[in-house]
Amino acid sequence: MIHNDPIDPTGSDCDDALASLYQYLDQELNTASSETIRAHLDECHGCNGRFDFERRLKTVVHDRLSEDVPPEFLDRLRQALSDEQQPTVG
Repeated sequence: MIHNDPIDPTGSDCDDALASLYQYLDQELNTASSETIRAHLDECHGCNGRFDFERRLKTVVHDRLSEDVPPEFLDRLRQALSDEQQPTVG
């Protein structure tokens, strides 16, 4: 288990946890690594604060990118792509 001073997000244990933070958020780590990082986040207020920020940021980005695109925009995009694929005569 990673253990560090709960108010010092600059130690090597914190470096290890923060280096894997995005993989942890994306659930790309094996079970043992995920449990190690979760235990560290539970004990380290500095890293937990960074984790919360990154988690919220990821949620906002995901929500913004999953908004519906207006059909008119999609029609114009399709037309532009179709026009671009047409051979140029001349």
